[in-house]
Amino acid sequence: MTRRRLLLVTAAAFLVDALVLVWLPLAGVRARVLPTLVFLVGAEQGPNRGAGCGLLAGGLCFLAGASPWQMALLTLLGAAAGGFFHRAAAFWGKWLTCLLPLAALEGLLALGHWVAGQALLGALSLAGREFLLAAACFPLAFLLLHLRKPKSRAARRAAKGLPPRCRRRRKWAR
Repeated sequence: MTRRRLLLVTAAAFLVDALVLVWLPLAGVRARVLPTLVFLVGAEQGPNRGAGCGLLAGGLCFLAGASPWQMALLTLLGAAAGGFFHRAAAFWGKWLTCLLPLAALEGLLALGHWVAGQALLGALSLAGREFLLAAACFPLAFLLLHLRKPKSRAARRAAKGLPPRCRRRRKWAR
């Protein structure tokens, strides 16, 4: 994945977060795609790309009004995902390995709410609902990360090892 594509995918996930999912709250909680996308980039591309994606996603969230802690936590999530869960299995394996870091992220956010003065039970309830919605947003993040334009016919033939087709029409002798 090139840097430009990583930038576009992260920006697209941020736009989905900020413009679409903000209007669809479930149980008083807004779903977020960015933490799941940061984890996926870290798990598939390594800790450097995961930390870069987390820093970019956190920076976009900070510009949109989130706290600076979210930028730091997303950067750490991407780096940790690349370090501990690098090259996880297919879709379901990545989803299962995504649950532990997302739970840790929500636990840290609940701890921050509790330190700020909110009741512990309320903070844990909020963290649990956010965790469930983040886990449910995994297919959307996976789709954003793996969405590619279809290959041309010539590229498909080259991938199969077939020679290129002749573009010139042959005239049949009668």
